[in-house]
Amino acid sequence: DMATGELTYVMADGTPMDTGKLAAYTGIDISPACEPLQGNRVYSFGRRYDVVYPKNVPASLVERGARKNSLDMFLYDIAVEEGVEFEFNYPVKTPKDFDELPPKTILATGLFEDSFRALGIPYIPVEGLFAYGLVPDYNGPNVILYMDKYTWDYSFFSSINGIAGALLFQRKRPISAEAKAWFPEQLAKDEGIEFPEWHELDVGVLPMGSLGNPRLFHDKFILAGTLAGVQDPVLLFGVHGAMVSGKIAALALSQPERAYREFRKVNLLWKLSYINRLIIEWTHPYGLRFGSRLSLNLYPYYADYLLRYAFLLVPGWLRV
Repeated sequence: DMATGELTYVMADGTPMDTGKLAAYTGIDISPACEPLQGNRVYSFGRRYDVVYPKNVPASLVERGARKNSLDMFLYDIAVEEGVEFEFNYPVKTPKDFDELPPKTILATGLFEDSFRALGIPYIPVEGLFAYGLVPDYNGPNVILYMDKYTWDYSFFSSINGIAGALLFQRKRPISAEAKAWFPEQLAKDEGIEFPEWHELDVGVLPMGSLGNPRLFHDKFILAGTLAGVQDPVLLFGVHGAMVSGKIAALALSQPERAYREFRKVNLLWKLSYINRLIIEWTHPYGLRFGSRLSLNLYPYYADYLLRYAFLLVPGWLRV
């Protein structure tokens, strides 16, 4: 951010999303802010796989951040046109700040620890190593994913609208110095992609502190997005769930019981996904290596028939 001198998070975000069905559900068509994502490249413990999605598997790439082509700014412009008034630079961080808000305030605060801590919502910390920059001539894969021993999550590179970013992250435990050296070197070696500088990044927190994290109502508030726990615990797909939960939060203002029933349906498989995530952690790196290699090796045989069902653990996917 040139005005404040703070590091601004700008990233291309790949996510399973049927924009047509999502528009029918939410009433907001975000397709102008999306690019179809037709595949990606995966490195599973050093072995490369180029994945092409079948035509029946809808996925999108969106820019996140404050630039004019981002999904954030697309939604902001819609809100302004609808008469929403915005106030900036008035942070709400402490229990006292939240106490001063009126009942039925809808809260959607993203990944910031202050909100979870002040409200008493369980969370887990995340650390990261991040780089981004302009890449006007880049013509490689829009998404490159790494799974390896260095993190029990994953690291990735992504690009859209002439910008690119790369992120190594890990939840619950610190990233080792070895891992921080590995990812920039590996990305340069495999893809010839280099950034002038990397930043240690406090990514924030994730809403996976307990099996009971997903919640529409908390104290006197209505929750949406990450704060509501509407995020896939394994691969952390969050854009789809944020859109769906926004619709439900709006419904909760006038029809709380109906909204609660809908929220439960949207998160029907969340606990299953949470347990799946714990298994990955308990068995790392062997479980991740075996599972990722097996699924990628068999990919050509099941992709046309089963891949669309692999997204059932994304909150709201099945419902939408």
